[in-house]
Amino acid sequence: MKFTAIDFETANASMLSACSIGAVVFEDGIPVREMYTLIRPPEEYGKFNWYNVRIHGIRASMVQDAPTFDQVWELLAGDIENQLVVCHNAAFDTVVLCRLLEYYGIGVPTFDYLCTVKMSQRLWPEMENHKLDTVCDDLDISLNHHEALSDARACGMILAEALRSQHCSNVSDLLEALEMRAGHISPQGRVSCSTSEEIRRKILSEKKKQESRRRYFARRQAAKAGSAALEKGEKLS
Repeated sequence: MKFTAIDFETANASMLSACSIGAVVFEDGIPVREMYTLIRPPEEYGKFNWYNVRIHGIRASMVQDAPTFDQVWELLAGDIENQLVVCHNAAFDTVVLCRLLEYYGIGVPTFDYLCTVKMSQRLWPEMENHKLDTVCDDLDISLNHHEALSDARACGMILAEALRSQHCSNVSDLLEALEMRAGHISPQGRVSCSTSEEIRRKILSEKKKQESRRRYFARRQAAKAGSAALEKGEKLS
């Protein structure tokens, strides 16, 4: 079984300010290929915030000669397209990826993805929290936190440990055991990685919205009918 774990670090709050990426390809739970590079963000999104610098240690001067994301994508595309992509907090990393692709006019690839935050929450609810460093601490996984390659490698190791802990040989069986759905991204759109509870809540919320809309339009129709009847009565009199 093959998958690619990725992690971005950003220069500021903008999803377009990626300043480094780590990617690790796993086969049968073992890292077989790694890639790390600094990234030079687009000039208009590339101002480095002191808070981000304090977290990951990357400064503007360090990325002056780094490749831009479109150049990095040439090295990364084969490990993303039609592959399973794994991130710790996938709602962040996959959005960064898609925003960068859009910015550089690169077509969005088709791939499935998993979030190891949600997976950890399902598997190990007793943990103090499910931040990457906490999960790695509990699972005895080596981590140099906020160094993109180390974060990506650790994320992949969490999935490998999840598979082992549930005696699953593939992700489909693991997702079934955890009552989760993989996320999916393609040129046609996005489906989020979700737990069964999240899916049920979303369905219930949509039903409530539909019922609210139905009552609203029913009230409008009744009000129109009432106005029409009143107007007709006034004309007859």
